[in-house]
Amino acid sequence: MSAIGIRVRASAGTRPRVRGLVWLVARQHRAALWAGLAMVVAIAAYIVWQRAEMMGYIRAHDIQGCAEQNREGLCHGREIDPRDGTSPTAEALRHLSDAYRTPLLNTGRLLIALPALIGVFIGAPLFARELETGTHRLVWTQSVGRTRWLIAKLALPLIAVTAGTAVLAALYTWWWRAARPQLQDIAWGTAVPFDATGPAAVALAPLSFLLGATAGLLLRRTVPAMVVTLGATAGVQYGLDALRPHLMTPRTVVSDAPGAFPSIPRKVYFTAWRDLGGGFLTRSGEKVPLDRCSSATDSEDAWNRCLERFGATRRWYEELHPASHYWPMQWMQTGICLAAAVALAAVCLWWIRRGRA
Repeated sequence: MSAIGIRVRASAGTRPRVRGLVWLVARQHRAALWAGLAMVVAIAAYIVWQRAEMMGYIRAHDIQGCAEQNREGLCHGREIDPRDGTSPTAEALRHLSDAYRTPLLNTGRLLIALPALIGVFIGAPLFARELETGTHRLVWTQSVGRTRWLIAKLALPLIAVTAGTAVLAALYTWWWRAARPQLQDIAWGTAVPFDATGPAAVALAPLSFLLGATAGLLLRRTVPAMVVTLGATAGVQYGLDALRPHLMTPRTVVSDAPGAFPSIPRKVYFTAWRDLGGGFLTRSGEKVPLDRCSSATDSEDAWNRCLERFGATRRWYEELHPASHYWPMQWMQTGICLAAAVALAAVCLWWIRRGRA
């Protein structure tokens, strides 16, 4: 019985234990699996601890939802004093932001970096190291076909990284949803938190892993594959950030009178992803973005002449994504990432069946 064939060991009173190709793959990557598990546990414990501390502070100072109270300057009937922030409630809100805003954002950045680390240190060496050293030939001579070898090599790490990322994304989403009412200056559509929460965060992990695996299979060299994977993953994340505002059509809000800013309901204002664009409308309703006249800001006369050239009136408009767009956009980005991951897996299968490795 070969070293990588199926081994069955049985003894009296015990069930047979099957060891085969999956066992071999698990043994090859046991160090990475244990390290990944330790990292997931550590990050998960940190998120749970930070959220518990934050919620304890909010309850102790009775400031739950104070950042989105309907009446200006009041929180549960207490004065916030927004002019100078000297009231105890205002002090508590400021301390809450100072103490928990940075940990929240930094943890999100770490979770965004995880897919790149997965692709570089797990995906890229997966095939490249064996192809570079030639050890894959030993496996192929032990009655293990190329396709079976590739599927076994991909399956276990893919399941592990997806499961670990799902746990961390779920916990970070749990933390973010509790912190969001208090930290409304952080737009939900920016990289943090969008790429670190929900299914979109989970889908980035298998995509980056398969980017690395494909690069290693094609390049057959570990270091070049790692470099290519890092650049490709960074490019994917940059492209997703640029595409995100266009996944759904933004809602346009228009001012009721010339010279006035758009009137946005308070609930929509505090929960929307804003700063997507704005400007003036023409008499026919066409949009004239502000950047059309960005070169004419030297004087008010130059600004007015520029607007007149485009036929703009003094009616403002602003584009935004309301909070109701969050989950549809999450699933759209998830679909894009998973479709790309399936395509990369298909490339790997096609390449190995063609005998290119």
